[in-house]
Amino acid sequence: MKSMRFAGLLLLLAAAAGQAQDSKSDDGVPAPSNIPGKEYPRIHADLRVTFRIKAPDAKKVEFGFFVPKRYPAKKGEDGFWTATTEPQVPGFHYYRVFIDGVEVCDPSSETFYGTGKQTSGIEIPEKGVDFYLPKDVPHGEVRERWYRSKTTEKWRRIFVYTPPGYDTNRDARYPVLYLQHGGAEDERSWPNQGRVGFIMDNLIAEKKAKPMLVVMEQGYARRPGEAAPGPRSRSGAPAPKGSPPRDFSRMFSAFEGVMVKDLIPMVDSTYRTVPNREYRAMAGFSMGGMQTFQITLKHLDLFTHIGGFSGAGGGFRGAPFDPKTAHGGVMADTDKFNKQVRLLWLGVGSAEGMRDGVKRYHEALDNAGIKNVYYESPGTGHEWLSCRRCLHEFAQRLFVNAPDVVTPRPEGDRGRGTGRGRSGAIVLNPDDVPAFPDPPAGIDVERKDVAHGKLEMVSYESKSVGTTRKMQVYTPPGYSKDKKYPVLYLLHGIGGDETEWQRYAKPNILLDNLLADKKVEPMIVVMPNGRAQKNDRAGGDIFRSAPAFAAFEKDLLEDVIPAIESHYSVHADHEHRALAGLSMGGGQALNFGLAHLDTFAWIGAFSAAPNTKPAKELVPDPVAAKKKLKLLWVSCGKKDGLLRVSQGVHAYLRDNKVPHVWHVDGNGHDPTHWRNNLYLFVQKIFR
Repeated sequence: MKSMRFAGLLLLLAAAAGQAQDSKSDDGVPAPSNIPGKEYPRIHADLRVTFRIKAPDAKKVEFGFFVPKRYPAKKGEDGFWTATTEPQVPGFHYYRVFIDGVEVCDPSSETFYGTGKQTSGIEIPEKGVDFYLPKDVPHGEVRERWYRSKTTEKWRRIFVYTPPGYDTNRDARYPVLYLQHGGAEDERSWPNQGRVGFIMDNLIAEKKAKPMLVVMEQGYARRPGEAAPGPRSRSGAPAPKGSPPRDFSRMFSAFEGVMVKDLIPMVDSTYRTVPNREYRAMAGFSMGGMQTFQITLKHLDLFTHIGGFSGAGGGFRGAPFDPKTAHGGVMADTDKFNKQVRLLWLGVGSAEGMRDGVKRYHEALDNAGIKNVYYESPGTGHEWLSCRRCLHEFAQRLFVNAPDVVTPRPEGDRGRGTGRGRSGAIVLNPDDVPAFPDPPAGIDVERKDVAHGKLEMVSYESKSVGTTRKMQVYTPPGYSKDKKYPVLYLLHGIGGDETEWQRYAKPNILLDNLLADKKVEPMIVVMPNGRAQKNDRAGGDIFRSAPAFAAFEKDLLEDVIPAIESHYSVHADHEHRALAGLSMGGGQALNFGLAHLDTFAWIGAFSAAPNTKPAKELVPDPVAAKKKLKLLWVSCGKKDGLLRVSQGVHAYLRDNKVPHVWHVDGNGHDPTHWRNNLYLFVQKIFR
């Protein structure tokens, strides 16, 4: 594999140019990591750093990074001690102050958890480089969450990066990167020192990375009764002399249990993920890289993308690499392994002590026929700039070959009634074509020259759910109790509620316009909440509410329809009732409508979701369906990863000669498809 060195050459040239400046006249600028208003530490144009601290009674003061070298400070008459370093590598560095031999934090700098404790840190800007800085782009969020681990029997904290649009695009599902820190650090390290949020925001804005969640856990874990991990030291540095070695095997084993049994299930049930190995990655720095290889290579049923930043699965400590036995023999069948793993990625700083070992591991993988990517961060050691660069490169390669995530369904095992389905590669059949041209623009734009109906939120008592529920009801312009109207019951998707259709298609405006153009019959449109449970709001893991969508059949038939027919002037027969829906609601429309042909004569499914029953169960008696149905409408977009659901229904109907509309337009699983099909569908019903 090719090493990526060009960026490093540019950095070295820039540093050389900086050194040519007259440093004596350069007073420097305050470090961006300083406490607001503090002038020191200061960074000079050639990247020297000047530290200063007030200690009037001290006899000796030294500054130092986490390497053996220290910088003796000189005392001024004002009691301040000052020291200046040689030019430093850009990026984030831990540092410390020694006052008469006692190590303390610098009160002028922010502190960060690293080296096993809160430690002073300095950010040295990298000239011309801004991939980890805030920019004027849409921003995601880094969220803090606590959860209870059954493995450790303790509460644990994670940080989760959610991409821009996570809270507004409620139907979207996302892949997940599990990102681990190095030794002597914790779950705060990647959000703070690593700048995860800015790196991902910028990559997503530049369309260089797919929107994804990034989950950051603490890599230390122990089961009840196990001794606490031994003394921590800075990543890559030896433990204090004479201290007992940490039992990494126990700690790593416990953390593996946390990841597999606690963390991943919690994340998949709490956030809108795609709970499938194709959409799950893990990577880590140093110790986190070692944990990544240990966990992922034992659980290839859970992961397809693997990354080690300055740390990997072994083989770089001088021991020979044998693919037949390494990592439990998981690489013994190279063809099988290469098919299972979409990305095996190794990164390291070119100035790291372990660089040669990691490169030998990469070469051994190459020689064994194991596909992998190798990257060197130019000029950096075992430090955070190496990490940031590694993440920046790694994230761009994640999930690029996985099928697009199609909202609102995740990839996963299909289970009827759960709404969990497999969004895979789209295969178009010869008859997967539009039955009608696309509607004209502006179909849902309010026109001042037309009469308008009424849209209102109404309440009804649901005996089946045991609570008062809400639904939106549209009545056409000129509605009169002296006239009876047909009714269209319009169902939403799994992430929506009784207001979703209004957000996506504005049915009231769409119907007003069609009525003014005399293209539809005056009708009442009822938009209920298809989640039949007492707390019917969409939140948390929306797929947990899937059983409530199946339970809505009883609420619809026994509570919603009677409530409408008792309060509005409507026809109460199947020829004057229509049932349609989008996504999960499309599946409900097919499941409920075709099961109750004495109740509904007009049925429409727009992008039906995997909650749709098998076609043979939907239409067990094709002859009866032909007699009772006035219209059966099945549609989907050719870019919709759930197209196969509708294709299966259509194929069965076609083969059994059940008349129906099969309309495949150019859209995906999106509001444009749903709005357009509502526009077309309502022109065909009640005629």
